[in-house]
Amino acid sequence: MKRTLTRLREGKHVTIVALGDSITEITFHTRGKMNWVGLLSEAIFEKYGNGVCTMINSGKCASSYEEAFSRLDRDVLRYKPDLVILAFGMNDAGNGLGALGGFKDQVRAMVGRIRDACDSEILIRTPNPVITVHGVPLPPGQRAPGMVWDPPDHPLKEYAAALVEVAGELGCPVVDHYTLWKAKTFDVPQAVADPQALWPRMGDAIHPGYLGHLAFFRELAPLFGVATYFPWEEVDLNRVSLD
Repeated sequence: MKRTLTRLREGKHVTIVALGDSITEITFHTRGKMNWVGLLSEAIFEKYGNGVCTMINSGKCASSYEEAFSRLDRDVLRYKPDLVILAFGMNDAGNGLGALGGFKDQVRAMVGRIRDACDSEILIRTPNPVITVHGVPLPPGQRAPGMVWDPPDHPLKEYAAALVEVAGELGCPVVDHYTLWKAKTFDVPQAVADPQALWPRMGDAIHPGYLGHLAFFRELAPLFGVATYFPWEEVDLNRVSLD
């Protein structure tokens, strides 16, 4: 992302395309608030100035690496982006472990096609984990909602690991939200304040709500050199690290 960041710092215009699924597309899960794409756009605006970045949201519900090839020209390449953020994996994982090798090939092909067409820099994101929810039978061994769950027919852990692996192979930066969320712990000494682990971040078992998208943004922010908190959150930005 060195070229993109250099242009931002120099006040030169950049175009960024976020290509993904329903966790990228603006949906009802954030209840009218910004999702991670909007939050990132806002942070870039606040840091680098007015009109410096055009952020294009090319998310589509139910999309995957395989599906995205059919709309790549329309939704990405025609914009000649400086940076493309690839944000898939949730739907891809529904194909099971047997399709993991083909999935890696799709990621390689997607990155290659974008680079060949536009010489764009590429950032890869892993999806959030699936979370156990209120009001449904919990998986065996899980006693509370809000826990990470890898259904046997939806091996997100392996698909997220594959994305990290291929990103390293191709020299792409990667943000592994899956691992960051899975490792998240909450120290709550008062039982009445128990957040039930990751549940407050979610709109449902699969799709993050606003707090989940805010967590996504905070995990992406350091790569863009922007603060992890906004001035309108009434946080002393002088005391907030970019790390």
